[in-house]
Amino acid sequence: VSQWSDKYLLKVDDVVVETPQIAAIGIGLGLHGDTQDAYDLAEDIVHGRTNLPTPVLNGVRNGDFNGVSCCVISAGDSVESIEVAQHLAVRMTAKKAGIGIEFTTRSKNSAVKGGRIKHLGKHPIYKHTDTGVKEFTQETRGGSATVGFTVIDPEVYNVALWKSQRIDIDQRLDKLDFSFIFNDAFIDAVVKRGDWYLFDLADAPVVHEQFYVANVDTYNSVVQATVESGVKHTKVKALDLLKHLLLIRQETGRMYCFNVSRANTHTPFVDVIRLSNLCQEICLVTTPYESMEDLYSDTGVGETAFCSLGALVPANINSDVEYERVANTLVKTINALIIKCPKMTKNHERTMLERMSLGIGITGLAEYLYKNGMDYDGSDESLEFVSDLAEKHLFNLYKASIKYSEETGIVAKGVDFNWLPIDTKVSKYKPKQDWESIRGKKRANAVVCAHMPTESSALASGVTNGVYPPRKRVINKKSRKGIVQFICESFDSSKNLLAWGIDNITLSKYYGVIQDWSDQGISADTYFNPNNYSDGKKPLSELIKEWVAHFRLGNKSMYYVNTYDDDEVNVFDMLSGLAAQEEVDCEGCRL
Repeated sequence: VSQWSDKYLLKVDDVVVETPQIAAIGIGLGLHGDTQDAYDLAEDIVHGRTNLPTPVLNGVRNGDFNGVSCCVISAGDSVESIEVAQHLAVRMTAKKAGIGIEFTTRSKNSAVKGGRIKHLGKHPIYKHTDTGVKEFTQETRGGSATVGFTVIDPEVYNVALWKSQRIDIDQRLDKLDFSFIFNDAFIDAVVKRGDWYLFDLADAPVVHEQFYVANVDTYNSVVQATVESGVKHTKVKALDLLKHLLLIRQETGRMYCFNVSRANTHTPFVDVIRLSNLCQEICLVTTPYESMEDLYSDTGVGETAFCSLGALVPANINSDVEYERVANTLVKTINALIIKCPKMTKNHERTMLERMSLGIGITGLAEYLYKNGMDYDGSDESLEFVSDLAEKHLFNLYKASIKYSEETGIVAKGVDFNWLPIDTKVSKYKPKQDWESIRGKKRANAVVCAHMPTESSALASGVTNGVYPPRKRVINKKSRKGIVQFICESFDSSKNLLAWGIDNITLSKYYGVIQDWSDQGISADTYFNPNNYSDGKKPLSELIKEWVAHFRLGNKSMYYVNTYDDDEVNVFDMLSGLAAQEEVDCEGCRL
């Protein structure tokens, strides 16, 4: 009730003028009119079966349908393309979206205009983005962006440092978040302690193109041929580069990771996925704009990716029949939101309605486990139990999207309907649903599933965040009007594990079985307790082992490092300390 009152309920002269029940009815009516769907949605919200994003809970009933949660932007290698991307980042922040952005441009000192001048590199571009997304607030949160950069960029070492406290304050961009983008060939080079090659985009465009889509052997062949042809490059050790990145990840907690190889194989999209969003759970297609005219016309080149989020709360759903009904209502709800939301340009309207991308996740997984006598203990029984839930979740979402397509005639474009997650899953647990019965059937939505943090709205639903284990039984979270307390009532300290007591490889196994049944990705956090180490620092060898295991388990991304902080631990004094604290709410596209 405190969370609803502080953050979501409508106010007049700062006085709350509605209850959560009235708000839920208003949201239902705003999206579905006076229908059974409106009533079902309101019931699902009030009873905590459905979890909706902050912009939706704040808007809709007052006529504000700006509920698109995530915006992903690519820029090309020209002044015009870069400035279109910057323009988009600012405009979409004002429309309440969290921003994921990449600049596929030349590196510092690269030749420009035939060598008459030298490129200034990515620092001033990133600085512009950082300033731009902070121009506006989003009612109850500020604007944020995660910038993606690749591990073949000659600036990769410096880009990582900009997030850290190790460099001069004038060079720091530590209010931005960063996502280092890599492929399977990089993992292979790390494991084999092999060489890794950095190429400027202007010198080796083919390498940069193949980086996203080629398998390990093909990519390595392209690189070798490029090196032998005399193209300028820098050779480093893959393991040394990873060490550099992981140290900064551990220091800051906010150096994210994204595997484009897995993103481009475990997906129905036929076009290339290049980066993720603010919180690293979104895996959608983007294409740079060549000019502002492209953005504002319906026929120009370029695509911005949009995803609208929601979640189901399995702990509050009583049967498989009810799960199917709640999933169906939520799919219809978010599709209605996509149709009703104001589109910034004709290009956005066309591509958004062609894709109709949904990201419906699971939240309160911890309660679901506890209520069924399970835990994050790494046992086969527990892992298969989670795999079965994630499979049921995705299967019902696909069925709902197929049904919605049949009812409306809407068919998503740019996807292969013959692809199913059973084709590219990696875990040993066998499917339980009849996937072949839906192979090839047209859906209204290109993708339907992503598992987000649900940081704020999890409180309103009365459950733990996303698919994470709890960090404490009683958590005090900061809000703009004080402290909101959450109690994980299902947690039993005599038998259940807190996040700090679960090793990250075990946790990655849970993410992996969920990723098997997700056509997008997961905001996959890791955890660090300095008390577990004599000097308060985790060995670099352990960080590397966890990282390799996480991505070998089929995961697409890594999100926060959460660091345990109590009265006896001052993480600010530790090399491997400062990270996201449990009482801090992300300002981006969390639910």
